[in-house]
Amino acid sequence: MVSKSKMLPKNRRIPRDNFTHILSHGIRFNSSKLLLYLDKMPENSPSRVAFSVSKKVCPKAVDRNRYRRIGYSVVSKFLSNIKSGYFLFFVYKKGSIPVKFSILEKEIEALLSGSYMLE
Repeated sequence: MVSKSKMLPKNRRIPRDNFTHILSHGIRFNSSKLLLYLDKMPENSPSRVAFSVSKKVCPKAVDRNRYRRIGYSVVSKFLSNIKSGYFLFFVYKKGSIPVKFSILEKEIEALLSGSYMLE
């Protein structure tokens, strides 16, 4: 079940046309359930975030959208502490679903602190 915390605003999400550039040029960080791709933004504006759940990871669109929303919900808790000027692209790994909200929260926090994105 998705937590009742606020969702990530649209102006803080990465547009889809930037995904391929981030995947090819970004620095990758690993955890057991997620990959984090970091890439510097062209302008120094607030950081933007996106989540990707592949059909190979989760075949049903309803479930893919649910896990994306859960990810946005978790990141919104850390939004005020994330450094500005970066794209943060999270990708769920194959075999990582189903995952509990609390475990996902710990993994995202570990990825953000391990990549020095938290201030």
